[in-house]
Amino acid sequence: MWRLIGITLPHYEDSVKEKQIITSLLQSNTIEYFHIRKPEFDKKQMLHWFEDLPLEIRKRLSVHDCTELAKELQIGGVHLNQRNNYEIPIGFQGRISRSCHTLAEVRQWKTKCDYVFLSPIYNSISKEGYESRFSKTELKKAVEQGVIDRNVFALSGVNFERLAELKEIGFTSAAMLGCLWQEKER
Repeated sequence: MWRLIGITLPHYEDSVKEKQIITSLLQSNTIEYFHIRKPEFDKKQMLHWFEDLPLEIRKRLSVHDCTELAKELQIGGVHLNQRNNYEIPIGFQGRISRSCHTLAEVRQWKTKCDYVFLSPIYNSISKEGYESRFSKTELKKAVEQGVIDRNVFALSGVNFERLAELKEIGFTSAAMLGCLWQEKER
């Protein structure tokens, strides 16, 4: 069975609708976890964004920004990136994830995190000019070597139609951003 993670757009005009979409995808179990990526939010904006979400939803979310609020807000995970200096907040006991852009990074980080994202697998749907960096052959070899496993999520350009191709390569997990929001805007 596929493990799917959703990621928010950095900017979404209607936060109420955004949270309704996230809640719906989580409650339907279409998505296992949802990552909240709001690089321009300060602590006050992040607190406001989370204030009306129930605890059972918060536990299935991970934050990319203002990670120091994760413990206070009882958010289930934090995602390590340059903006948070790749540091786990003091006292945080939830899920830890990280983005990787090379197979060497995957080797380095997958044992230190609950899961990692590997990107860009395909040309991005939401980031113009962010193009695939991996061949199918390279990815299949990484699967055979055990570098790519259940805890390595394919990211960038992933949509529901590409899950069959990702399965053929050997992925069992993927993260989606652009396709989730394109479909919800229709």
